[in-house]
Amino acid sequence: MKQFDGQYMNVDELASYIKRSRGAIRNLILRRAIPYRKPAGRLIFLKEEIDQWVQSAPGKTLEEIRDDLNLH
Repeated sequence: MKQFDGQYMNVDELASYIKRSRGAIRNLILRRAIPYRKPAGRLIFLKEEIDQWVQSAPGKTLEEIRDDLNLH
């Protein structure tokens, strides 16, 4: 598995980075649920945008979970 350390990623690098299959990435693209660029017909993903997308996903932070446990 290739390690990603650049600013831009292709589909394979993104799949490895967020630990999803290529098919899952394709589905996210088709649903326009993930930020991407397509210069000259080639899909690329900006690491900064992907990191922001992951951070904005619904869910609870570890601190929120701990707070919930302390309330009960």
